[in-house]
Amino acid sequence: MLHKMKKITQSLLAGAILFSSLFSANAQELKHCGSTEAMQKLFDANPAMYQEYLKHEAELAKVDQEAFANGYQETNRSMLTPPIYTIPVVFHILHENGTENISDAQVHDAVRILNADFSKTNTDYANTIAAFQGIAVDCEINFRLAQKDPNGICTNGIDRIYSSETNVGDDGSKLNGWPRNKYLNIWVVKTISSGAAGYAYLPFSASAAIDGIMILSTYIGSIGTGSAQRSHALTHEVGHYLNLLHTWGNGNTPAQATNCNGDDGVTDTPNTIGWTSCNLNGTSCSSLDNVQNFMEYSYCSTMYTAGQKTRMRNALTSGTAQRSSLWTSTNLAATGVSLPAVLCQADFINNSVNNMICAGDSIKFTDVAWNGNPTSWSWTFPGGTPSTSNDSTPTITYSTPGIYDVSLTVSDASGSVSTTKTSYVYVNASTAMFSGPNFTESFETAALPNAEWIVKNPNSGSTTWQQTNTAASLGSNCARIVNSTNSVGHVDELISPSINMTLIGGTPTLTYKVAYAQRTSTDADKLQVYVSSNCGKTWQLRQATAGTSLSTGGVVTGSFVPNSTQWLQKSANLSGFVTQPNLYIMFRFTSDGGNNIYLDDINLTNGAVTGLENELTSNLNFTVFPNPATDNATVQFDLVSKQNVRVALIDVLGRELNVLQNGMLNAGEYKLNVNDNTKLASGIYFIQLNVDNQKFTKKLIIE
Repeated sequence: MLHKMKKITQSLLAGAILFSSLFSANAQELKHCGSTEAMQKLFDANPAMYQEYLKHEAELAKVDQEAFANGYQETNRSMLTPPIYTIPVVFHILHENGTENISDAQVHDAVRILNADFSKTNTDYANTIAAFQGIAVDCEINFRLAQKDPNGICTNGIDRIYSSETNVGDDGSKLNGWPRNKYLNIWVVKTISSGAAGYAYLPFSASAAIDGIMILSTYIGSIGTGSAQRSHALTHEVGHYLNLLHTWGNGNTPAQATNCNGDDGVTDTPNTIGWTSCNLNGTSCSSLDNVQNFMEYSYCSTMYTAGQKTRMRNALTSGTAQRSSLWTSTNLAATGVSLPAVLCQADFINNSVNNMICAGDSIKFTDVAWNGNPTSWSWTFPGGTPSTSNDSTPTITYSTPGIYDVSLTVSDASGSVSTTKTSYVYVNASTAMFSGPNFTESFETAALPNAEWIVKNPNSGSTTWQQTNTAASLGSNCARIVNSTNSVGHVDELISPSINMTLIGGTPTLTYKVAYAQRTSTDADKLQVYVSSNCGKTWQLRQATAGTSLSTGGVVTGSFVPNSTQWLQKSANLSGFVTQPNLYIMFRFTSDGGNNIYLDDINLTNGAVTGLENELTSNLNFTVFPNPATDNATVQFDLVSKQNVRVALIDVLGRELNVLQNGMLNAGEYKLNVNDNTKLASGIYFIQLNVDNQKFTKKLIIE
């Protein structure tokens, strides 16, 4: 029997909510929602948009009410034989080569969970309490990764974008969106500036460029950076995308008694205050709460109801926000999801961290060909044992140091496709190449790369480290990268021969000279120094310098060539590695589109170097950007060792408004959102960074 029809309110808050999934590792770490402010900002910029929303919501609500009154039958369709609506999906993964650049496998796992949740085949459905099993349903909505991009070109439905926007995560971060009438766009980021785990717009006339879902990389799937506990966050956000409200209705603040007066526009979801814990016996509004609903915050969600199914499917048959175009046979063919799977690109991955191993180690390779289902494999491994394989996941041993290609041909009934990845496997010596009391390099002899120095270039198409006689700090030659605005995001690495640190002894100190110019005053190109004691399998950060701190030649719009006064000597203390018999040193340059960078006169000697810059200050690379900012800014810093760090936001009166970090952090790069859970008015603020009792302060202007 149907519950009494609930009144669907159309307050500004209902229309303005930019819904956020507040899932977290535990209930104590729930993030606050920045949704109300975000949608309000959208409507403030375009008041007519809110009126359009009210119009579309009224139309959808009328259709929903008719369906509910008719036993949950869809308008003009019998619920006995409903079509299964298939929605093409594309994941845009914004990253800076960190853990936020989640694997294809993690994306596939997320799609698997999404489909299981919507079809009531999720394994945790078995935990659904008996009281609600009778209204839990298969929504008969399916999601498929796109097999063709907007230009009809082969795709695996995963679009990787190198961008610092991964640290922002707002509507401005929705890069390279595909047409919303053909795809459900899902943007995956490292940080969402509102402090949320994810958000989605309900169907209305929001700009097509921002329509879709934004979600954190740690809330995708159950493997990799994801977890089983957070794996239903995407299901929650897709519910919003298909016009579902939270079970308590308007607003985004659960556990409030006033929520009993709210409504989600669905007749078979009991009124509730909203739950942030898994109390299966809750009766917050006098009836048993559907705590396990996917539109709750309970962390034990298992189901959608029949009424929610109807509301979502009605949204998919409405032209509002072009949802009805997604599942048409024409679009399914155009996006490739209804066509037979055809191999269109060979691809593979391996189980090493960064394609580097010690001589004598093995690597396991895995085929990840696009779209088809290969039935045969033909691998070639120059320098490996075995040198060929017909296995789908071969394990290969490399005994001799060197850099090796890998080739793969995969085949099925549709045909064959091949790929070769050049300079793919880096096999480094497990014993030191250099043994002596001092290590020096001035790039005077062999061109780069050579038998000693490795040039590793993860981004194809960029001009990487090379020997040049254009300038030099010592002698006639140096190492250089020709940097340009087309190189943004490129990461280029220069790796030394392995060094026996025990023969250097004492207090080993690395010194080198660098020359660099910005192209504009806002360029944030970065030079980092890392060391590895395990053949490059893992690296430890020792120094990082970026932007104006890196610049020795100011701002140069033309091609920068340093003069004799534009070289800066820098140093890094390596005394913590004095016992290592096989140490590698890496210079990593990350381009932000600035000017050329030059490197020369590298020395590793026993003894501290005096008269150089303060090491901690230099290594921190403490910056705040953008500055001035409009509504959000990022604090960035680097740690070369495990240290106690406190980061606070201070106003002009010295009052502490927010603590962004307080406690021990391991060595590495860090980016924190200033506005996480804190809405800032226009004015002047200060970011105070304390590292092991040394204090550093930056001014921040909010416009």
